[in-house]
Amino acid sequence: MLRRLRNQIIEPPSQFQARTNVFTVRDQVGLTPLVNSKNETIELQLSFLKGDVVRIKLVEVEQQQKRYELTEVLEKEPEKYIGPPFTAQFYYEDQLQVVLNGDRFVMEHLYGLYHHAYDLALRETTDGSSDPFRLRNSDTPGYEVNSVMALYGTIPVIYGHSAKRTTGIFLHNAAEQWVDIDYSSSSSPSAYFMVESGALDLFVFLGPTPKEVIRHRWSYYSQEDVKYVVARMDVHDFPLDAIWLDIDYTDEKKYFTWNPETFNDPIEMQKNLSASLRKLVTILDPHIKVDGSYPVYTGAEKDYFVKWSNGSNFEGDCWPGLSSYIDFLNPEARDYYASWYAYDKFNGSTETLAGVWNDMNEPSVFDDSLEKTLPFETLHHGGTKATHQGLMQRDNGTKRPFILTRSHFAGSQRYAAMWTGDNASEWEYLAISYAECLVSNLLGMVFCGADVGGFGGNPDEQLLQRWYQAGAWLPFYRAHATDTSERREPYLFSEDVQEVIRDAIKLRYKHIPVWYTLFYEHTRYGDPVIRPLFYHYPDILELQNHLLLGSDIMVRPVVEPDVSSVTVFFPGSETKWFRVDDDSWTVHGQNITEDISVNISTVSKGFLSELLTM
Repeated sequence: MLRRLRNQIIEPPSQFQARTNVFTVRDQVGLTPLVNSKNETIELQLSFLKGDVVRIKLVEVEQQQKRYELTEVLEKEPEKYIGPPFTAQFYYEDQLQVVLNGDRFVMEHLYGLYHHAYDLALRETTDGSSDPFRLRNSDTPGYEVNSVMALYGTIPVIYGHSAKRTTGIFLHNAAEQWVDIDYSSSSSPSAYFMVESGALDLFVFLGPTPKEVIRHRWSYYSQEDVKYVVARMDVHDFPLDAIWLDIDYTDEKKYFTWNPETFNDPIEMQKNLSASLRKLVTILDPHIKVDGSYPVYTGAEKDYFVKWSNGSNFEGDCWPGLSSYIDFLNPEARDYYASWYAYDKFNGSTETLAGVWNDMNEPSVFDDSLEKTLPFETLHHGGTKATHQGLMQRDNGTKRPFILTRSHFAGSQRYAAMWTGDNASEWEYLAISYAECLVSNLLGMVFCGADVGGFGGNPDEQLLQRWYQAGAWLPFYRAHATDTSERREPYLFSEDVQEVIRDAIKLRYKHIPVWYTLFYEHTRYGDPVIRPLFYHYPDILELQNHLLLGSDIMVRPVVEPDVSSVTVFFPGSETKWFRVDDDSWTVHGQNITEDISVNISTVSKGFLSELLTM
């Protein structure tokens, strides 16, 4: 379909041009009118934000139709800017082409456009090999690897990178988008955004380095099952922080309730977890069962549900059956939903219930004709924000909420961690998880991980072991699977397999101080927690099976079956690298490639740079 649409793109019927040399400055924003041949006027707003960041926004002086614009959350700190002049050409309804200090935009590779299960670098789409990259939050279980199909979240950011410079753009627009990538130009690649609606609000990050551009198991079915699993993990010496409960803990899939038969004493269950310093995380999805006896539903009938344009409630099919969806764009509805996290309303919850898992929040609707989500006229956002609000209110702001979200947009990292969704128990999904989380880290969503072992299917022992090893080096680390998969708690396997998995988990725990420090530094300075090699070594453009944890630990995971060695590149002409997963302290480097022998007990290759060891 999109290839056909591409051919229908026509020249714009009218150009907007600046017909004045006057450039007005108001509230630290430069303004100039742009007029077309019909004397229609739009306003160009140009502002310089903290660092080398330029904001370009087009505003209709007389709005032809209502356009939804995203909420402002920017903290503006203008700085003096000195540089070559700015020139621009603006086209009506079609292509926006901006030349801003043109010599800064020469790059070799483009990265970004999250969320896709795709290689680290974006590939050509205008040569007819594929449709454009699609950006729309969608429920896509068993998604395709290396595909332009839309997945669970949307972050419309692109970085251009070469050995000499990095720049970036962020299109501040949450509408459905299609983005073509073109490498045919001899000067530099380009990206062409086709956007369904909304405002044209563009942020340009001038760089010149990546650092400067970027700163800115299914469930357990009863509480007895929970008790048994925790005890077995202790007996077999597997570290365990939290038990995760999927929808089966609820009463008929009604959230903020407990199943009266299988979870008849949730407080006692939480006391047992707390006694061993463990926490509980429960799933809370956005669909609300249509049920006149369900207090969450009846209380929300005060116009708190998403509606059709005719004013009637939108109702769709999801896990509970017929469901309505909270309208999180309505502040009163958001407050209402947040109130249900209070201990006296979510009966049976205690401080041990320390985390919330917001799943199915694209939102998901079991209707293929709607692409398994809400129709465009009913879309909304803000559910994770409401969850964050509810947890903050519940504990009077004394505890830092933990929230895991599947759906996300630029800025969701303010409230939640994310995972890559319903992957599969196959090697290609293990391999692509590194590229997925590296890109999400570059785009600000740093707390990222993939379901260890794969969500759908049954991994063989080799794949499961390798996934525990590789997953230990991604920020979010959780084993999870669908309810139709075979149980795969580590203690169910042979002693040899248990030993490999145990070593991988303990190596993760050994590095907790490093993880904590990097998350703290991210909140202060904006650096990603995990990083592609080009973040610190700009001439290394395409290696996506290596990652840096911070600046000084490099990981090359084993993501291929039946291999006896892996190829590792050691970057840095003046850097020495040392093994950290054994006692050999063999020196490696510099700027060379080596084949490193591995066996099934070899943990993902970790190396330390000279900075930490000399």
